Amino acid sequence: MTDKNRKNIKIQSSKYMNSLFVWNFKASFAGKWIEFQDFREYTPWDDAKYIDWARSSMESSMIMRRYKEEKSSDILCYIDMRESYTYQDGLKLWLMRDITDLLYHASISSSEKFGWYIDSKSVVEYIAPKRNPSSLLKIHNFSWDFHEITDTLSISALMNPKLKRSIIFIISDSMNIDEKSFKTAWLKHDIIYIHISSHFEDTLSEDWISYLRWIWWNISIDLSDKQKKLEYQELREKTKNEFSVKIKKMWIDSMFLNEKSSLPWEFLKLMKKRLNYVK
Repeated sequence: MTDKNRKNIKIQSSKYMNSLFVWNFKASFAGKWIEFQDFREYTPWDDAKYIDWARSSMESSMIMRRYKEEKSSDILCYIDMRESYTYQDGLKLWLMRDITDLLYHASISSSEKFGWYIDSKSVVEYIAPKRNPSSLLKIHNFSWDFHEITDTLSISALMNPKLKRSIIFIISDSMNIDEKSFKTAWLKHDIIYIHISSHFEDTLSEDWISYLRWIWWNISIDLSDKQKKLEYQELREKTKNEFSVKIKKMWIDSMFLNEKSSLPWEFLKLMKKRLNYVK
């Protein structure tokens, strides 16, 4: 991503942060859980599904359970660091930073705490949610230690009992996930999966290259062959769709972004979709 494009993204981000963007961010990521509050007697206009039948039989009257909704949650970014982020002059690293900057500023503008999980080859680093710039500075100064490209993404670290219920944005370029850890983490957290890629990776369409060869995989591609490129693009899109359907069955929202995506608009679309869930 060029400096000019990055600057344009920041200008767009600033514009939407102070109006529609922030309002939608707070409304669509406000927390989805309810907690038990107390008991009270049933009245005719109450929803019968909240009757506590065991307590009702003990007290010989209809007793209701009352619940209260959690109104806000900490915002966390779970960053899956992979060797592929360094390709194309670290384009995905820049994209990841632009996404996390956007999420950070939206969270802070919405008066939410923002923190990190950085999943590297040697350790999963946790930076506790805060409402100040220190967490953002830590991620920009973090010493990267990348996973192998073929590693399966597991998010078992999110099941730390000390971690409160949170809204977690997982950022990765992998579609190879440990489904068990995702299903388990969803029971506690609200998860959004952000898949990052490059435009070239999605389409094989760039003016500066006409032939591609991966020596270690013994693969060669003639990029002037339009039919082969079309077949690749269709296969790539099919793979993304299948992955999106798979994690949707786990009740996890997903986004697919590359360096040509308009980040504010893509996030606004996601927020609008989530607001429709509430309605």
